[in-house]
Amino acid sequence: MAADGNARAALTSGGPVGQDLLAVDWDATSLGQPEQWPRSLASIVQVLLTSRFSMWMAWGPDLTFFCNDAYRRDTLDKKYPWALGRPAREVWAEIWPDIGPRIEGVLATGQATWDQDLLLFLERSGFVEETYHTFSYSPLAGDEGEIQGMLCVVSEETERVIGARQLSTLRDLSAGISSARDEAEVLTAAAENLGTDLRTLPFTLVYLFDEDGTPRIATGSGGAFAPPVDTWPLGALVDGEPQLVEGLEGVDPPRGAWEEPPLAALCLPLGSVGFLVAGLNRYRALDEDYRGFLELIAGQITAGLTNMRAYEEERLRAERLMELDEAKTAFFTNVSHELRTPLTLLLGPAEDALADPGDRLDGDQRVRVERIHRNAQRLLKLVNTLLDFSRLQSGRINAAYAPIELGRYTAELASMFDSAYERAGLTLTVETEALPAPVYVDAEMWAKIVMNLLSNALKFTFSGGVTVTLRGHDGGAELKVRDTGIGIEPGEQERLFERFHRVVGARSRSHEGTGVGLALVTELAELHGGGAAVHSVSGEGSTFTVTIPYGAEHLPADQVVTQPSGQTAAERYAEDFVAEAMRWLTPDDTQSTLAAHAGERPSVLVVDDNADMRSYIASLLDGRYAVQTAPDGAVALELARRDPPELVVTDVMMPNLDGFGLLAGLQADPATTDIPVIMVSARAGEEGTIEGLEAGADDYLIKPFAARELLARVHANIELDRARRTRDALRRSGDLLDQAQRLARVGSWEIDLATNEMTASAEYLRQVDMTLEELRAGGFEQAIQRVHADDLERVLAAIQAGLTDGGFEIEMRFVTPTNGTRVHHALGEVDHDEHGEPAILRGSVQDVTEQRAAERAVAQAEAEREAAARERRIADELQQSLMPERSFDAEQLDVAAYYHAGVAGTQVGGDWYDVIDLGAGRTGLVLGDVIGRGVRAAAVMGQLRAAVRAYAQLELSPADVLEMLDHVVGQLGAEQIVTCLVAVFDPRDCSLTYANAGALPPLLVTPGEPPTRLDESAGPPLGTGSPLFTEARADLIAGSRLALYTDGLVERRDRVIDAGIDQLAAALAAADGDGPIERIPDALVHALVPDGSDDDVALLVARVRPAPPQTAAALRLEHDLREIQRARIFTTETLREWGFSQRLLDDVLLIGGELVTNAIRHGRAPVELRLRRDPEHLRIEVDDGAAAIPRKLRPTPEDDHGRGLQLTAAVAHRWGTRPLRDGKSVWCELTLARYA
Repeated sequence: MAADGNARAALTSGGPVGQDLLAVDWDATSLGQPEQWPRSLASIVQVLLTSRFSMWMAWGPDLTFFCNDAYRRDTLDKKYPWALGRPAREVWAEIWPDIGPRIEGVLATGQATWDQDLLLFLERSGFVEETYHTFSYSPLAGDEGEIQGMLCVVSEETERVIGARQLSTLRDLSAGISSARDEAEVLTAAAENLGTDLRTLPFTLVYLFDEDGTPRIATGSGGAFAPPVDTWPLGALVDGEPQLVEGLEGVDPPRGAWEEPPLAALCLPLGSVGFLVAGLNRYRALDEDYRGFLELIAGQITAGLTNMRAYEEERLRAERLMELDEAKTAFFTNVSHELRTPLTLLLGPAEDALADPGDRLDGDQRVRVERIHRNAQRLLKLVNTLLDFSRLQSGRINAAYAPIELGRYTAELASMFDSAYERAGLTLTVETEALPAPVYVDAEMWAKIVMNLLSNALKFTFSGGVTVTLRGHDGGAELKVRDTGIGIEPGEQERLFERFHRVVGARSRSHEGTGVGLALVTELAELHGGGAAVHSVSGEGSTFTVTIPYGAEHLPADQVVTQPSGQTAAERYAEDFVAEAMRWLTPDDTQSTLAAHAGERPSVLVVDDNADMRSYIASLLDGRYAVQTAPDGAVALELARRDPPELVVTDVMMPNLDGFGLLAGLQADPATTDIPVIMVSARAGEEGTIEGLEAGADDYLIKPFAARELLARVHANIELDRARRTRDALRRSGDLLDQAQRLARVGSWEIDLATNEMTASAEYLRQVDMTLEELRAGGFEQAIQRVHADDLERVLAAIQAGLTDGGFEIEMRFVTPTNGTRVHHALGEVDHDEHGEPAILRGSVQDVTEQRAAERAVAQAEAEREAAARERRIADELQQSLMPERSFDAEQLDVAAYYHAGVAGTQVGGDWYDVIDLGAGRTGLVLGDVIGRGVRAAAVMGQLRAAVRAYAQLELSPADVLEMLDHVVGQLGAEQIVTCLVAVFDPRDCSLTYANAGALPPLLVTPGEPPTRLDESAGPPLGTGSPLFTEARADLIAGSRLALYTDGLVERRDRVIDAGIDQLAAALAAADGDGPIERIPDALVHALVPDGSDDDVALLVARVRPAPPQTAAALRLEHDLREIQRARIFTTETLREWGFSQRLLDDVLLIGGELVTNAIRHGRAPVELRLRRDPEHLRIEVDDGAAAIPRKLRPTPEDDHGRGLQLTAAVAHRWGTRPLRDGKSVWCELTLARYA
């Protein structure tokens, strides 16, 4: 086509752009109509339009513009299709100074050009746009070889160039901010890196908020620029969303890399620290990519500033903590020194009194002084520990490192714990060996290391034992203390040697201590040039290891001595440790001793892990109360559950279960939840008190406390609890009576006939909707007003008669604002005074509204049950009458059915099936399911089945039947949902045409092939508002088996529905294909639901029979009215050959002539006439190639085009039409018996 110089064909086949080129007024151009174009132009246009690479070309004296679809899509934008056929100088006027000389050079020299990433400012989107292109201009020759135009092959690189520019900015910005060491360097990095891309960012400003919230410019890029701060929408930025600011002409912003200033800027929040103002490139649209790039910049700056400020805050915090630590160390040192003086004055007199040879202390006084002496010693030990630690921290500790026989010295120290470990039932094993080199240690420090480790092991070990080993290892002495205690969780091991750290919730013998023992071990070991470590497995035990190097080279020379000293002080230090450990192991015999003398005294449970505190509190309470004691919360909780006390006095910090845990355990148990609890703690201040009371404690006592204060608190809480219990008992008694009356809905009342005063129970007041104050104020006259006006006279008469007869009984109605109208049954009786006169009228009222309503409801239900039974019987009869027979004998098709109703005791349901004779040998198969069960679903089913049968007779296609049926469902209302499948079997070509509205896919078994699902036409259910249904076709052969089924057959709770469909397909394939068709449905149901289904089930099974021998004749006709005569001759000869009467022949000639005439006149070729006979009918069929089918439903004159179909309907027994693959067929049947 193009080779002949005809370019129109090239444009016609050139896709959408080719069609638009055809629409150009070529007469108005220098090129003229495409038929006039030279062959060379036609050829290049064809190449252009068929290429998928972006290209445009210019041809002729005006350089007329052509382009292809790729160029239109990538580059032209809004200039398309305006640009087609125009001079290139007009199309690209804005860049002609750049591209014009290049084009002129190509046209003049015939040499091609090449440009890469060339910046061009295009006006293709409504504004001047920054774009980048890589392209080549090549010459185009005419038919005679002369240069007539040029071709541009182009690739737009705008996104790549700008993307690379932005990526570089983001990468450099990230690197600069990452290497910044403070906020100033972050700002410098932002300014330097944002200033490298002044095309994308003509200017930037970073504003930071001062402490009062005032924004100030911290840095910027692009040049000096400080606009008024109200230029930016500060209020809108509070929402955290970027804000676009337009109209910057008035503030003269920096121009960046461009000659013109930016027209707008984007303000982006920088978290809570400030905001970023980014000047926008006026030659780019603010699209998602541009906005996302700016948001990434803002995010990096925000992260950098936030991290620097967080780092600065953390540095200042660390400095403050260091200052506080130093102040605390100084405080500990000072306080420790100050505490030693009063401790000396406590210990000295106490020791003197205990050592007095006159033994002037009686038994109780000696116990008190011993308690004072023990706890003063313990306090002195704690003070000494804190003082040692403070000295270590401040570096002011004095040491005397001397060579010591470390194995022997360690064994001596450990042996001091023998009695403590023995009392605890633990083994203590010491294994030491001679060291190969001298070890220099401070004797007192070493004693503190060993004592702390042994004391710690005893505290947390409850079975097994502890092993102490000392041996040489790796250039030094290694001390190991290994226990079989509770072990330590991995997460706690890292913090174990921190000062004041305690493992929360760990089981121990005592909760006492400062939390610095292990930290002190580490510090002392490090002073010796060594260290400390731990290895532990939770639940198995722990091993603490201390290592000290041999020799003295690593120690300060001025603190190294040749003779050891301090062993006496070390032994005294060790004795304090052992004494404290022995107190942990003191048996608690107070519990049994004091509880045995309880008598009738209130019982008090005292809980404290300190034996002295436990016995002290118990001795204070012993005179007035029966006291039990417990060493920790776990033991106390067990005692309280076994024998609940009237009060619990508990310490807060205890091993195993602390005071808060004990309190929670008591409150969680109904038997102990009401026991008052007094918490005793050394934690002073309001915070500790509030914490205890919020946890549920009844009182909170701070150590130290006076004995009188403890006794007063215990007495007050016990008395308050007893008063509360008494009050609760009285309230419960009243509540039980009110509850009994409320449950029985019986209210009691009483009237003093002399004063007319009336009293009543709470239930009576509820029934009459009155308060007690209202009843007392209004009396009987007020209460009687609640009686219904229609009942009032009758009630007053009954009361009056009751005063004479001694009582009354009546049923009446109360009307109240809250309760409305209620029915009540009232009883009354009279009490007489000593003179026999009526004095008191008392009685009850019972609300019997529900009782009477229930009686009426029972009667109503019985009536409704009888009506429902009648309705069900009618529905059963209806459905049985509507359902066709279980087996059918259609032309070339055997059909059998199965139906089961899911509702027990009924034969009705929402599933249905139908088999319809459509004429012309065709059979309609219908299967449906109305969502729902029982009578309602059956009623809807009956309506739909009748509608389907009616529509099917109108020769509608399956899809049209479903569309009409969808209208019916919509008119039923109540949001009814129905699934339905309509299929038509045509023996003429052995095909199945079907449409599906939400039903499960039919299953087809073709002999010799696996089962298949016919799911090509699946559509929405009826009643969903989406009446769009499609048809599908399946070709069948003799022996093919088809199953249509509802979900009740294949759906089960314990499997997906696809598994049920696959099981049904396998059963259908395995069924006897040659036996009676009636057996197949029963076999399928038995295979899938052997125990029966609780849902409705409908099933249709069809089997194609071989085509029977038929008597038939056919004649193909030309699309010419002269063929009508040939059709008459063919019909006459055929019927006479078959031996039919003249009367039948006349009717067939009349009908056949009309049908053939309509097919030739109004149809399309090919036209075919067929005659078929069977024992009962003669069938006439006329096929033609026209798709339009005459309608039986509301036909129009165009459907008939005369009287042909009316004559056919009048003469034939039945008639109809059906679509063919390439046209339609009109048919009719005559009953042979009429012509006998």
